[in-house]
Amino acid sequence: MKFIRSNLVHSHTSATETVTVDLPTNAISHLIFSISGFQMTDEATLAEILAFLNTLTVSELGKTVLAVQSEDLYGLNCYLYRQRPVLTNNITTDNAERCLSLIVPFGRRIFDPSECYPACKKGELTLYADMTALGTSIDNGVIDIDCVQLPGATPTHWLRTRTMTVVAPGATGDNEVSLPIGSEIVAIQLRMVTFPTTSSHVYGVEKIAIEVDEAEEGYSAAVAQCLVGDGIFRCGGKPMNMLLQQQQLPANIVWVDYDPLGDGQFLLDTKGKSAVKARLDMGVNEAVYMTTIERVAVGG
Repeated sequence: MKFIRSNLVHSHTSATETVTVDLPTNAISHLIFSISGFQMTDEATLAEILAFLNTLTVSELGKTVLAVQSEDLYGLNCYLYRQRPVLTNNITTDNAERCLSLIVPFGRRIFDPSECYPACKKGELTLYADMTALGTSIDNGVIDIDCVQLPGATPTHWLRTRTMTVVAPGATGDNEVSLPIGSEIVAIQLRMVTFPTTSSHVYGVEKIAIEVDEAEEGYSAAVAQCLVGDGIFRCGGKPMNMLLQQQQLPANIVWVDYDPLGDGQFLLDTKGKSAVKARLDMGVNEAVYMTTIERVAVGG
């Protein structure tokens, strides 16, 4: 098996704009999306760098392959690769170049010819990067994008990742959210607004259960505090070494995991089901960002 690593975008100075890139025609394992810039006065935090990228979307002739916000892509990287994305130069020097690289995956593992995005015709697969120019924490911001192709690969499955905003339900307590049907759910990633800080045990989502055709499936009642504890299996440990970087990252994210061993034996199969739902016990009446990570059969 061979691979091709090619550069699609090099040192593009991005303003407030949508960068559009036609992706190659061979089967694709993953993209590498890098954000670089010079920090202004002192350290640029991870949150400030992520704010440079609003949303990333990949679509094939209108079919959504991936649609995530930058924070959710960061969390997805932690989930899939069990460590945090690389962020360079954790120093406070003015004008120090900082670079954050995020992987844009089309399979649970990189370089997997059985699980990647299948070959398509020229101009059919497109990436859209919705960008914002930064001016208070980073200047001279540029983006770079590489692509890893697997020529000749004939995958049986690919990874679909989509973030939706679950609107504030109007009250605390039970909030029922419909999940995608027809594929295998690898994990559900929740990014909350409210995480406990001072003198509070309250989470935006206090507890979650998953139901398939009205029966609980895998998660009958997982509480937020214990889902936080599951982070040790994905990206545990101290993330940074500077004062402003001491918060645990990814901030406010937990996972409802159906692939804890990475071998697919616990995937939640939704093919042929009538209803698949997440039942959220809301601790706060607020919106939640929910990312579904699905293993989709080619041609399915």
